[in-house]
Amino acid sequence: MGMLVNGRWQESDLETFQRNDKQVRFRNGFHDQVKLNRTTAYLPQADRYLLYVNVTCPWSHRTTLTRKLKGLSNVVEIVYLEPVMGRESWWFGESKQYRDPALNATHLHELYTATDPNFTGRVSIPVLWDKKTKKIVNNDSAQIARMFNFEFNEIAEYPEIDFYPLENRDEIDHLNNLVAENLNDGVYRCLLARNQQLYEEAYDSIFHTLDYLEERLTSKRYLVGQLPTEPDWRFFSFLIRFDIVYYSLYNCNRKRISDYPSLSSYTKDLYQISGVAETVDLDGIKRGYFLTVNSNGIVPKGPDIDLLSAHLRENI
Repeated sequence: MGMLVNGRWQESDLETFQRNDKQVRFRNGFHDQVKLNRTTAYLPQADRYLLYVNVTCPWSHRTTLTRKLKGLSNVVEIVYLEPVMGRESWWFGESKQYRDPALNATHLHELYTATDPNFTGRVSIPVLWDKKTKKIVNNDSAQIARMFNFEFNEIAEYPEIDFYPLENRDEIDHLNNLVAENLNDGVYRCLLARNQQLYEEAYDSIFHTLDYLEERLTSKRYLVGQLPTEPDWRFFSFLIRFDIVYYSLYNCNRKRISDYPSLSSYTKDLYQISGVAETVDLDGIKRGYFLTVNSNGIVPKGPDIDLLSAHLRENI
């Protein structure tokens, strides 16, 4: 996959690297915060920040969902990268369809080294960029989504929406971790398993979790409370990719989401919330995954998925 080492791109990944004659582990990114209470240099101001994402990545998707549903489309500009990963990780492609308004960069890693010329670590999306300081503020999807939820409320169109309500935070944290560990990360453990045992452990964990959430959602419209919260949107970004990508490409093929009555209707319920469909590009998702993982250049034509049919969950 490749990574930056002391500000230079290299093709192979490292667990540690040499600096000042010592072996040290690399950092995992940038974690500055936009704060409404003005305790940081990053203030919640309109037209100050860029959100770098692509349609392939489920971690990107959770930030684009929060941005859209909080009414921040006119506050934080979105910048799309090429859905298919290049030789140097995420990039803007060759077609000129995608371009970088900040540095006219060709690859995302250029924004990393513009922020820290000696950066060592993997290059990931999403990225929240500050046009004022010309630096990355944060590249942690959970932190970015939570900043959008809280810190921009004075200029958000829908400040009353709260995806992390105080009274449900313990339950939300538990479900966030469950979805992240067993599902979002689990499908990659299936894809990248070094042997049959590791693959089957990841596979079993995925479907044990899906079975549990199917049962939970039989009597609950959403995972926590009467309105969608953080784990619903984390889960949705997984569900929307499962039948079209993970089921076949990642060998997660015990059941499709469409084979689970509650999970399939729940996915439709979330998709049909105003604004959500605008964040979903099924063709782009398939192209991004299959052309990155497969060398044959073939993107499957199917499956056909109807996300607009009745979900019948209003009275749960």
